[in-house]
Amino acid sequence: MNQTIKREPISVKCDDGVILKGMLLIPENIRAVIQFNGGTALRKEYYLPFLDFLAGHGYLCCLWDYRGSGESAPATLKRCDYTFSDYGVKDMPAIKQYLLARFPDLPFLIVAHSVGGQQIGFMKDLSGIKGMVTFAVSTGYFGHMPWRFRLLSAYFFYLFAPLSIALTGYMASKRFNYMEDLPRNVVREWRSWCWKKDYFFNRKFMGKTVPEGTFQQYDFPVHAFWTTDDSIANKGSVPQYWKNVKSSKGITIQKVTPAQLKARKIDHMGFFKKSFRNTIWKETVEKLDSYLSA
Repeated sequence: MNQTIKREPISVKCDDGVILKGMLLIPENIRAVIQFNGGTALRKEYYLPFLDFLAGHGYLCCLWDYRGSGESAPATLKRCDYTFSDYGVKDMPAIKQYLLARFPDLPFLIVAHSVGGQQIGFMKDLSGIKGMVTFAVSTGYFGHMPWRFRLLSAYFFYLFAPLSIALTGYMASKRFNYMEDLPRNVVREWRSWCWKKDYFFNRKFMGKTVPEGTFQQYDFPVHAFWTTDDSIANKGSVPQYWKNVKSSKGITIQKVTPAQLKARKIDHMGFFKKSFRNTIWKETVEKLDSYLSA
């Protein structure tokens, strides 16, 4: 389905006054609205080809940056006290509220990558969601990572990040082409979760530094893709995450291999490459279509 797609910049105000920047991809004939939650410290533009594809099939897509990242970052991150859990507790609800208020008569769906699906349960209000498709959603436990990636993570969290924060007041990673810059407390909270096998579900955090959330109260179907060559969302961390989530409408978890998609590599980021438009992208549209017809 080919449609002309209009791109409209948006600004969304969170309950605590933080402004989130993003854009709407608006097709001519809208069938439903998608809130797309991206991964940590990724440029939102990375996902544009994928969301253009969804918009071409009649799905109005909202693409946006988390607080402290990309266009939603303040003039300086040096004194920024945002936390990692703010993404799910404050940012995701604000985007959902904006979209439901602006498009109240359209079905509402969520598509999410990594942390974008991971923190959905921190949202207090999950009403109005017809279904969710996620990619590479898991815990981030160090112990489930391959040794090489574990060493890279240790370098990142325990050498690069602390040194960068000491020198600048935040994690200045963009200049090294690692990822977008991040507020210091985002990195520190992220690191603390990664030490625990059950991640933020651990009782050290759940109900204390993060809310109990609504992870046991999903009332919409979920389909979760993961790939066997992902260093983060893998055969250990994917089930470790999803065992803590319950939906009255069911959760299906689909393992994908690079060979199935005739690809050399997918890993944590590859689902959104244009080479998958006739495979995993098409399958995503079919899954979203099924939610609308249910």
